[in-house]
Formats: sequence, C-alpha cells, structure tokens
Amino acid sequence: MRFGYLWVLILVAFSAANGVADPADTSSAPSPNAPINLATNISSAFSADLPAGSNQELLPHLQCIFKQMGREFNVQVIPWRRAYQDVKSNRIDGFFTAIPMRQVDPYAVLSSPLVLENWYWFWRQDTIAPESWRDGYKLGSILGSQQETWLGEAGYKVDMSANNLPQLIKLLQSKRIDVILADREHFVQATKEIKMDVNRFQSRFFRYVPLGVYFNEQFLNQNPDFLARFNQQITGCSTTRFALSDYEQQLIKELLTRKIERWKRLPKLESLLKERNQKSRRFTAQDIAERDKKWTQAFLRDDFSYSIKLVDQEMSAQLREIKKQSMDTITEIIVTDARGLNVAISDMTSDYWQGDEEKFTEVFAKPANTMHFGDINYDESTKRFQIHLSVPIYSEEKFEPLGVMVFGVDVEKVLSQAQ
Repeated sequence: MRFGYLWVLILVAFSAANGVADPADTSSAPSPNAPINLATNISSAFSADLPAGSNQELLPHLQCIFKQMGREFNVQVIPWRRAYQDVKSNRIDGFFTAIPMRQVDPYAVLSSPLVLENWYWFWRQDTIAPESWRDGYKLGSILGSQQETWLGEAGYKVDMSANNLPQLIKLLQSKRIDVILADREHFVQATKEIKMDVNRFQSRFFRYVPLGVYFNEQFLNQNPDFLARFNQQITGCSTTRFALSDYEQQLIKELLTRKIERWKRLPKLESLLKERNQKSRRFTAQDIAERDKKWTQAFLRDDFSYSIKLVDQEMSAQLREIKKQSMDTITEIIVTDARGLNVAISDMTSDYWQGDEEKFTEVFAKPANTMHFGDINYDESTKRFQIHLSVPIYSEEKFEPLGVMVFGVDVEKVLSQAQ
C-alpha cells in the first residue's frame, strides 16, 4: 500500500513542479510546446496500488525521452476505461503502459515498446492442459490488469478477479480457478512472496506483449513528427534491456542445439571458410571498412549487385533451404569468416562486417558449445519478436576457429514449439 501511495505523490509532485494546467481544459488549441497530458492506471502484478509494468523505472524513462525532445509532460492516475474515453474525446494526449488494443486503434496510435512482458498460462499440476483454455475452464485475472483487458478483447470469460497476483495464485491453488495468464517473472516472484513452490504449477508460453504509450490521433496530427521522435529516444533512454530469461534460453537450447550442430557441419562449409580465411587474412582494417561502406551504401539503394559478388551463392542457397524448412522459426542465417566478414547469407544484410558486434565477438574462438543470445528486437512492421543466436564454427580435425554462424530466431514461434 505504501508504494502505491508514494507513486501517486510522485505523480502529483511531478505535475505541480511542471505547472501543468488541468488536462480536461480543452477550451483552446494547444501550442506546439504545451505540456503533454498523459494518464496511467494503478494496478499491477503485486498490488492494486502500483501501476502496471516496470513503472519504478518507467517514469524516469519517460522523463528522459521528453527531456531529449525538449517537451514537458504531466501524468494523472485514472482507471483504464476513463483513460480510453479521455483519449477518444481528446481530453488527454495519451495513456501508458498499454497493450495493442483493437478498441483504441481507431483513434490512437501505440508507440514503440517501453516495456516487454512475456505472458504464460499457469495451471495446477493436477490439471490436464488442453490446447486452448477458452472453453470449460475457470479463468482468473488481476482486476484492471493488461491481461484482463486482453482476455476481454479476445472473447475469454474471466470467472474471478483478484487485486493482485499473490491473491490470484492462492485462488488457483485452492481450485477456485483453473488457469492464470501472467508475466512469467511476475508469477515466479509472486510465488516466492507467498512462500509457495513454483513447481506446484505447470506453464506454457503464450506470447510476448509490447507495452507502450497510446497517443491520440488529434494530438499526433497537431504534432506530425512527434511519434517518430518519441520512438527514436526510447532505446537510448531505457534503463533495461529486452532480454530472454535463463528459463527461455534453456528452452531454446533444448529445441535448437541438435539442429544447429548439424547445420554447422554442412557439406563444403569447412573448406569454404578455410578458403575465405586465407583471403581475408590479407585485408587491412581499411580494406574491410571500404568493403563494408560499399555494401551498406548499396543496401540502402536496394542494389545488391556488389554484395552478391562477396558471398558464396551455393552456400547461401543451402542457408535459405534451412530457413524454409524451419517453418518461419528461423528468420535469417549468416555465416562469417574469422574476421567477421559475410561468407554466406540467407537474406540480404544491412552490413558486410559483423566483426564489431556481440553476435560475433561473444562467440568467435570461444568454447565449441558457446551459444550467445542477443537482445529481443521488436519489428514494428511485422509485429515479430526476434533475437540473434550465434555459435562458433571450428574445423573438425585441428579444432581451428573458422568463423561464426548467426541465426535470426522468431522468439514467439520457437518458445511455442519448445513447450
């Protein structure tokens, strides 16, 4: 309770410090530099008094973004339903943190993600899990939570609500409900809080959910470049990374390790890398920089005539076949030599040299079983969550480091298969 009260005091103090007028006053058109009026809710995984998501870090995140943009903003705490209506009627400029919502999309636009949650279904060990929890099972949710909003939009019937996740878990354990949809990290933390063994419950990955700020269309029409500038500042101002949990990394390893070991031994791959390494050893840093620059410039012009000359076509065709057979689990494959230069690619890359990036530096010449997981990237255009997973490649006889194999992985698809 004391944390929720502190959050409200922070928001009130923040608004007062910025001298923001009543956001309901729409008597005159706002100036281009007028403070931006936002709203948030007061529900969370652990208490009915904390805003949803990682909000202890979210307000500094927004402060950083708006500071970089040279804009002031105000936050008020209101129920979600009022926030939807106030955005629709232009009484506020936006609300956060919000999931993508069909009912809001006609009159507001969601920003790039500020927070990323990974939702799982949780149920008791004594319950046989169906393919779908839609019919015949009692669902529970946190009152006013993002999960409750999504379940309602998706046509699920919520049979019982609780003020927070610990209460909801107790309802699940006592068999008053059959299943919960919750962020995995929140669920694990909540079981510890009530001293309950998390192994009493089974789980299945459901989906990643981006949480951002919904800005109303009138505001965006009055500020045409605002959303692009806002989205550009998100990553630089973020204090957290979108990363796979240890649990999720282990699931992916169990599903893909054997396949990757087979792909690392593609016919002619070792001989091709040895040949390319002999050539690239002679390249100076300037040679690599010039090739990379030409590749990047050609990529921006959609001119692939230069880049095609630098990659092996037969091996690239094999990589495309692997991608095709993966049923969209693998989104791209890159093979580099010992300098980090592209040797074969399943899809055109934006650059030629990978040698200065973690996907190369964290695995090249490292132990043969090394597997590096990059951060989760959310693609706005495809609505897909992807990571780069990279592994080292060695020669079979002399165990000589030859290069790196990098896989683009659709995280939601692979985790769904790994259950």
